[in-house]
Amino acid sequence: MKRISFAVVLAALFCFASIASAAPKLKEMGGQEVDTKYFSVVIPSGWSMPTPIQNAPDNNGYSALFASMSQSPAVSISVMQAPASARQIGEMTLENMKKGGITATPLEEKDGLWHAELSGKGKGSIWFGENNGIVSVTIITGDNVEKADEFFSVLKAKAEGLFPQKAQ
Repeated sequence: MKRISFAVVLAALFCFASIASAAPKLKEMGGQEVDTKYFSVVIPSGWSMPTPIQNAPDNNGYSALFASMSQSPAVSISVMQAPASARQIGEMTLENMKKGGITATPLEEKDGLWHAELSGKGKGSIWFGENNGIVSVTIITGDNVEKADEFFSVLKAKAEGLFPQKAQ
């Protein structure tokens, strides 16, 4: 259990680190559809997907990164099978982020998911969801986090309880 849970935490941290390095690779991708086992989205106008979706067949997972062309905000989504709950994954992830200089508010249940606000080396919001052994980590970073609501308005979940409806 700890090995797989640690893999989930590492995937979330990888996506968070990828956001910071995404700026040079941005190109307008509005109108393009992204479809995975867990979600689909038609990328909004003014948004990009700096790297292709990362597939992790060993844990039935996917990681995707989306960024506003203004580079604020960026949204990373990681979804995978995990033997731990969303709250447990959230606690481990926030503890590891803390070691990296990112401060987080305590996890709180909000709209059926677990949520925390981020500050320090990374400003934003983080959400943890779960459905039937599948856990998701959604990280929204940037100075204009509310702008991510336009992304979430077109994100279509294929299972309940995995993704937030809005950035905060």
